[in-house]
Amino acid sequence: MPRKVTKISVVQEEEVLVDEVSRIDEELKIMEEHPDSLEASEESIQEEMKKRDREYKDEHLHSIPKPRKHTR
Repeated sequence: MPRKVTKISVVQEEEVLVDEVSRIDEELKIMEEHPDSLEASEESIQEEMKKRDREYKDEHLHSIPKPRKHTR
């Protein structure tokens, strides 16, 4: 059901939007001031994700071990 748009709700939504944009601007400013630490943390996160992916694949997706093959 569509919301009823009133002048008050539009003003409130604009205020919320302005607040969000200013928050994003502040975060971008911080990111621009510290590019080295941001890059280092991003790299460590990517390495951790690769490690977890590799561990998951090792546990769940590899073929059945030889002793269990053809034992029907």
